[in-house]
Formats: sequence, structure tokens, C-alpha cells
Amino acid sequence: MTRNQESAGIKKHAQEARRKNTMVRTSRVVPRGWTKYTEKGNVIPNTRFFVFKTPLNYQLLTKVPKKFHWTTLHLMRKLAETGQKLGLVIDLTDTTRYYDRKEFEGVCVQYEKIFCPGRGFVERDEVIEQFYSAIKRFTLANEDEELLIGVHCTHGVNRSGYLICRFLIERLGWSSHEAIDAFEKARGYPIEKGAYVQALHKAAKDARNKKIEKSGSEDSEVLKKRRKKEKRKQRDDGETNDMIQQFLGQLGQHTNSEQIGTSAMDSPADFDNSPAPQSWTDLVDLQRAQTAEDVTDSPMLDEFDDEQNGPEEMSNSKKRRLRKRKQEELLKVMKRGNFHEIQEMINARYGDG
Repeated sequence: MTRNQESAGIKKHAQEARRKNTMVRTSRVVPRGWTKYTEKGNVIPNTRFFVFKTPLNYQLLTKVPKKFHWTTLHLMRKLAETGQKLGLVIDLTDTTRYYDRKEFEGVCVQYEKIFCPGRGFVERDEVIEQFYSAIKRFTLANEDEELLIGVHCTHGVNRSGYLICRFLIERLGWSSHEAIDAFEKARGYPIEKGAYVQALHKAAKDARNKKIEKSGSEDSEVLKKRRKKEKRKQRDDGETNDMIQQFLGQLGQHTNSEQIGTSAMDSPADFDNSPAPQSWTDLVDLQRAQTAEDVTDSPMLDEFDDEQNGPEEMSNSKKRRLRKRKQEELLKVMKRGNFHEIQEMINARYGDG
């Protein structure tokens, strides 16, 4: 950098500093309508928020009657009188001319400055994100719920009300009516700008829609898992049914009508034409129709049905394992002999009754 460039840079910086100082010195006008509003509101129930109008420096207060004086010192004194502790101040005014932030920082109160214009800020998402981030940083670092969060704009009504209500809606799940009503009762004034109120109702509607979409996505995941489980069960049942059909074909070749107990089963072909069992309950029904003996009250079948149905608290995977194990055991017995041998096994285990 040459000497001429360095000199030009210094000159430009000095001009910018003079411009800022001039703006501060000449901006000594009390905000319009500032005296019409009370100094601060109450804490919003179930939150750490309270709202107040902007304090003014003593130079500005010389232009208003003494009964309207409101400084950072007045705020701290009022909180001390009620035993409340201030932890964070969020300044939403679009200027730094009203008071010195060091007046809060000097008494160990955190200060966040968010330049929030009086018009058009509703569409500025970065302002909302800055507000949310400031609250998040403070709450993570200060779990003590006795430390309050004070929010102010010029009058402590519109911009402060909008951002606090927006936070209650999108972060705490309040409805727009609940948030607006709670704010207005605590502050003592309604949100005066209709556009802000409409924007809050729209934000609440968008929040509900997002919640519904999220719930729908979770339901679809549950449905996918259920369908996957049903397909797995159908596949297992299909494999078992194939084994049953194979055995029934072999059983028809090695048994006669007297063993089966019905004259309708004169040939293997007729036996194979029976409806294919869809489950082990169907298989039991088929065997009951084929045998001359009434096995309806068989203890083995009762035990099998009880174990397959199981108590209500039995998990699906446990039911599936139990059903598969019973199927495998019964198939092993069935593969070793004919139906007469199976009936003998039932009688040997449970008796003839």
C-alpha cells in the first residue's frame, strides 16, 4: 500500500466517524408517542419474557416531563423492588441512539442488539432467526429460570409482541390466539398493526401443517414396517404350505380309505384336490374332516392353539418363532409315518380321552 492510498483510507475512516458522531449528536428527538405507553408489562405466564418500552438517556429526557422519565436505572430498580432478576435484554429498535448498552452490561446483564425496522420486518426471516438464536444462546448458558428475558422496541408493543408471539407459536407450540392473548394481557396493550396479527395467524397455520406433514411421514414409516412384516409372514407361511402340500401328497399315496376314515378319499388325486391349508389351523381342520375320530377336544390342539395365539403381551417375533417351531416339529412327525402314526403319538402323549 502506497502512502497516498494509506492517507486516503485514513481520511475516509475519519469522515465516516464524523458522520456517525454527527448523527448521534443531532438525534435528540423523543420517539413519537413514547409517553403514551407504560414503562413495562408483567412477565408472560409460563415464560421468561417481559416487555418494556425503550429507556432513554438523560439528554432526551430533558424534553419530557419528569413523571415520564424512564432509564435503564429505573428498570433495574423496578425489578429489584419485586425481587425479579434480569438476565438478558434484547433491543429491537433500529438505532443505537436512545441509551448506551454498557448501562446493562455494566451490571452483568447480557445485551443483544437486533436492528429491526418498523416497516417490512415481518418478511425478514433473518431478524426472526437472530431473535431465536439470541434466546437459545441465553437459555443454554443460563438454566436458572429466575433470570428473565426483557424485550423492547420503541414502545414495547408491536415489534416486541410479534417476535415474542412468533417464538411462542413456533418454538413452544402455542396457538396464535393463546400467544397473542397472553402477550396483550401481560403488556396491557394490544398489537396495533393488523399485518402483524395476520402474520402470526399464518405462522401458526404453517406450524400446524408442518406438524401434520411430520406426523404423516412417521405414519408412513410405520405402515412400511407393517407391510414388510406382513410380506415376511406370507413368505414364511408360503414355504410351510409348500412343505404341507408335499407331505399330503406323500400321505395320500401311502394311506388307504380306512386309515383316513372317509370313502371320499379313494385316490391320491382326490386327496390332492382338497383346499390347500392356509395356516396350521386350516391343516388341523382338514385332518379333523379326514379322520373318523373326533379330535376336536384334543389337548394337543388346545395347547397348540393357546401357544399360537399367545397372551396379548407376547411380541410378534416371539409368536412367529413359536409358530414356526411347532410347524417344524409337526412336520417331522408327519414325515416319519402316516396319519395313524400321528394319532398314536397323540394317544401316547395325552391318552385316549
